[in-house]
Amino acid sequence: MTDERVGRFTEVKKAAGKFPLADYAEALLDSCVESETLKEIPFVSTGVATLKLFLQYKEGKFKKKVKSFVDAVGEMSSDEWAAFSVSLEKEGRKEQFINELLEIIEQVSSEQKAKILGGVFRRLVKEEIEYAQFEDQVRITNDMLTLHIHNFMHGYHNSYILEESLGDVLVPYRMARRKVEIATKSINMLAGETEQYIKTSYEITGIGFSYLVSLHQVYKEKIEPRHLYTGQLVTQ
Repeated sequence: MTDERVGRFTEVKKAAGKFPLADYAEALLDSCVESETLKEIPFVSTGVATLKLFLQYKEGKFKKKVKSFVDAVGEMSSDEWAAFSVSLEKEGRKEQFINELLEIIEQVSSEQKAKILGGVFRRLVKEEIEYAQFEDQVRITNDMLTLHIHNFMHGYHNSYILEESLGDVLVPYRMARRKVEIATKSINMLAGETEQYIKTSYEITGIGFSYLVSLHQVYKEKIEPRHLYTGQLVTQ
């Protein structure tokens, strides 16, 4: 390993000990973009050029996702970072957490989802959610279509949207419960005729409301004030 590469890995180690995420991500990218192993693979010149272009493309995408993530985290006090570091140490997560976090950002499919995860991480640091909830919300963000996430964010209060399709999307993530019952409706008011039918309704769960708080914190400016959800977490 060259002196230059040793220096880069030293930067990574120092940045990891202090956080700021953007600094660490930059140092990590600088240390990994040029791999000695890759240089030994006997590609033809065209293949090498293609590989370099691909690495540049991946690096650019990653930097953009890191920026979206860090912007959503926003400003945190030194006391909040210190308390979070202590909590990681108590849980035995401090050594690997930065690597796990950067892997989460690298794997997320878009800058928009990286922004959501930045908001989720902010809530973890501020102790608004526990680590298990953080993991749940990372999984939900990665697995759900962005369209469904935004439908939930804007339409969680609308029973018609839930019954139309959104409820069935939320149930597998335990973000909503499905209720099926026999109901009665009028078919002829003058004759007093009614008929029974199967009514399906949905109720948002604690997991759903917890994720909704995260989404509304990130996109607060885009939510109608009367539908902005900032409530206490519902016990699951």
